[in-house]
Amino acid sequence: MLNQWKECLTNLIYPPRCPACGASAARRGEWCSSCLAAIWHPRMINRTAAIRSLDRCYCLTEYRGSVRRILHHLKYKGDLRYVPACQFLLGKFPWMDRLQHLDCAIPVPLEPEKEQKRGFNQTEIIFRSWAETHWCWCQGLQRVRPTPAQWHLSKGERAENMKRAFEVKGSFQAAGKQILLVDDIYTTGATLEACAKTLKQNGAAGVTGLVIASGAL
Repeated sequence: MLNQWKECLTNLIYPPRCPACGASAARRGEWCSSCLAAIWHPRMINRTAAIRSLDRCYCLTEYRGSVRRILHHLKYKGDLRYVPACQFLLGKFPWMDRLQHLDCAIPVPLEPEKEQKRGFNQTEIIFRSWAETHWCWCQGLQRVRPTPAQWHLSKGERAENMKRAFEVKGSFQAAGKQILLVDDIYTTGATLEACAKTLKQNGAAGVTGLVIASGAL
């Protein structure tokens, strides 16, 4: 009851608006129909020969326009106001029946220094509450060496950059598990592939990816 009153008060002072254009919305994080249509493109990304460990990867939107801006503000400016906008998109994932066989969800980890500086892992705050309604949420991976930023690297350089960058964390047991691996953006797939490879090497039965946005088809 208290949370409901807090939400009502917040909505009264700061009315919900579309995160892209600012039009009035029924609830916080909700996109208006025209802005959603401009970026909404749920699909399974076609894998290339270079992506072998990741069994499949689903994407919700095109990495452009308002989605690109929102993820940039969230990641690099710490603007947590945009978390509900991403969670609204997750709530519209159209193929939940294809994920019913999964055992747990794991986020792609940040480097500890980067997460400490940023104050959060954007992938965790986007996905965790949604994922926990369906599966066990596990911090199953950790970065074991720093990796340069990926944005300026070629596809081959990205794959090389990610080699041996991840290990299974602590007591997490990957053996026999069907795992959902989540991240905010899929560019070439090098990061997700490196994570999936580590999980498979530790016995994971399957790794399915899910990202908010991608420019890949």
